Amino acid sequence: MVVNEESNMILGTLLFYLALTLSGFLVFFLAVSNKKKLSRNQDIISGMYPKEKNNKETQKNKNQQQVELEQLIITNNKFLNILSTIDKNIKVKLFITLILTGIYALFNLDAERKSLAIAGAVIFVLVILIPGSLANMILKRKIKNMMTDLPGFVDLVAICVQTGMTINAALLRVAEDFKILNPDLSYVMLRIIRKAEIIGLPSALDTLAVSLPTREIRMFTTVLQQSLNFGSSIYSHLLQLSSDMRELQLLTIEEQLGTLSAKMSVPLILFIMFPIIILIVAPGVMRVFPNV
Repeated sequence: MVVNEESNMILGTLLFYLALTLSGFLVFFLAVSNKKKLSRNQDIISGMYPKEKNNKETQKNKNQQQVELEQLIITNNKFLNILSTIDKNIKVKLFITLILTGIYALFNLDAERKSLAIAGAVIFVLVILIPGSLANMILKRKIKNMMTDLPGFVDLVAICVQTGMTINAALLRVAEDFKILNPDLSYVMLRIIRKAEIIGLPSALDTLAVSLPTREIRMFTTVLQQSLNFGSSIYSHLLQLSSDMRELQLLTIEEQLGTLSAKMSVPLILFIMFPIIILIVAPGVMRVFPNV
């Protein structure tokens, strides 16, 4: 009994110091974040914000156009907006951690303080990591779907141009009707069209190529800019462009299928070869060592 009481006292003391250390880190983090907010507000008042990024920061991080476009896609989706809000706000993460830890404690009333502390730490780590990772995964999936649906968008633009519409009118009409198939692609194209009304279509296409630095978007903007600069017929070029995009997508799928056999070798070795070896060797081992 004395040993159990001493171990409980030691465990309680360790948990107390652990909670005290975590609270100290939390206060330090909040102080640093509030200091950054205060310095940013001072820069805004003095007219020094936003600051221009140097070359190293631009190469290390995404450029401003990419960040703005991703933020627009996140704002256009309610679930992504919620995940982004949770990921950027440490107070919301702490609140969710407390709620989940409280729910765990309610369903495990007989649990020890050590298990509750471990569960709280695990929940806190999951709340920190999951929202940002899930948001990035969904955002990449949306951009991939946009590139997959872009050949169909190009075909519809070519048909509208063939009927006598201008490029601006064709892009506007197809972008408005494309909400049913891909709302994100429609939203991005409508944004580019609105920007083209202010700065012109060539500059807006340059912005699109910088915002979405994918192979399909570069091909699309290049064809439109060549038509605008040299006045060439765009209908046949758009049809050829959509065909080339589909061929590139098909080549990508074939490449993934080609690497699938190499990727499948690892689970085959782990889950098939080793059990078969055990099944073959086990009877002989049991005969040699009958008492084992």
